[in-house]
Parts: sequence; structure tokens; C-alpha cells
Amino acid sequence: PFMLIYINHMAKAGMLAYSGFVSMSAREDIRAYFMAGLQEVSALFNQSSIVALSKGVFIRSPYIAYPTTTDYVDSKKYLSGFSFFSKQRPLNSMEISHLFMNVQTNLIGAKLSLAFAQTSPRKDVQDWMIRGSEISEKHIQIFTKALLNNDVQSPISSDIAISDSTIPAFSDKLTMFHMSFLTAAGTGNYATAAAASQRSDLIMNYERLSFEVAQYAKDGADIMIRHNWLEQPPGTKDKEQLAKKKE
Repeated sequence: PFMLIYINHMAKAGMLAYSGFVSMSAREDIRAYFMAGLQEVSALFNQSSIVALSKGVFIRSPYIAYPTTTDYVDSKKYLSGFSFFSKQRPLNSMEISHLFMNVQTNLIGAKLSLAFAQTSPRKDVQDWMIRGSEISEKHIQIFTKALLNNDVQSPISSDIAISDSTIPAFSDKLTMFHMSFLTAAGTGNYATAAAASQRSDLIMNYERLSFEVAQYAKDGADIMIRHNWLEQPPGTKDKEQLAKKKE
């Protein structure tokens, strides 16, 4: 079940990535390449969803009452998440959706990082992975509390037991790169959730948790640099240095 949900989650990340690459590309052949990738990863997401539904392991989002009328915001209090004199307004559908999604992504991250820590032979990688699992579990509690405080149960999968194996299935270089990618994706999810949320307390939570994730990502990059695992992406030349050091 974990492998199936993991494939489904990575397909979601792939759809977001490929759609962004299409919009950034000018060359027709490059756009065609990314659009083909988008079609493939969309098909993978659809197939994994069908299998998960057929096996009864597809985790559905929380249900809300079907709206029968159109409501309009009639007070600035709608945007407030803190009040000493009145109760917070109920979460809206967009806020519930993002809280639910971020619970799911952190559950996957917590299990992966803990498993990678168990099989890593390097102390610094082990410590970083364990710290990532602890951060994910803390964020799950924060998001779940926000849902429970609004009488919305957070649907989560049954716990996936990690085996007692300590034999590395992947290199530390690969696991560090993969967790760095998931961390970057999580930061993007938090930014999207903050932009879609209208309650100030939720926005503040996403902002402060994003800062914690950013510091964690920075520490991971330091480890990769120390082991010479981090490839430098292409960039512009330092024009001042070129001017001063002519051949």
C-alpha cells in the first residue's frame, strides 16, 4: 500500500513540475517533450488512483455539506484567525483541502526519512533524516489540530510498519537528493496553501513552518556539499571577475 500511495504522490508532483516546465519553455521541441512527459505522468496518476480505489486504500478527502446557496463575505472578521471575543469561523473547502493534502505529504515524508535513516551508514545523514521525520510529525499534528478544532476528522492511512533491515537499498547520495526534492516540493505546497487560505492563523502557520523547512533544506545542502554530492546548476558568469581577469 505504501508503494502505491508513494507512486500516486510522486505522480502529483510530476504533473505540477511538467506543467510548469511547459509554461517556461519557448522552443517547440522542448515544449513537446515536456507535454509528452505530462501525459505520461498524468496517466500514471490516473492508473495508481484506479488501483488504490479498487484495493480500498485510496484516502478520500474530508466531506462537507453540499452548498445550496451562494454566500458572500460580509465582514472583515472572515479573514481573522484570532479573536478573544468570538469563535473562529469554520474552515472553508479550500483551507480543508490544503490542510488534508499537507497531512498526507508529511506522512509520506516522515516514513521515508525514518527508513533512510535506519539504513544509512553515515552519522550526519542519519541525524538529518531523523530530524526530518520529527519535523514532519510535528507539522502533521499542527495541521490535524486545525482540522479537529473545526470538527473535521483528518483521514489518514493506517500506519505502515518499517522493517528492521539496516541494509541500504539506495546510496546516501540518492536518498539525500530525493529528500531534498521532497522538501522543496513541500515548501511549494505550503506557499500555495498560504495563498489559498483566508484565515490569518493558517497563513501564519504556513509561513513559520516554511521557514523551518527552509532551514532544514539548508542543512541538508550543507551535508551534500561536504560529501561532494551537490551538482552546481548552470548560471551566468561573474562579469566583474571577467573584466578584471582577462586572458
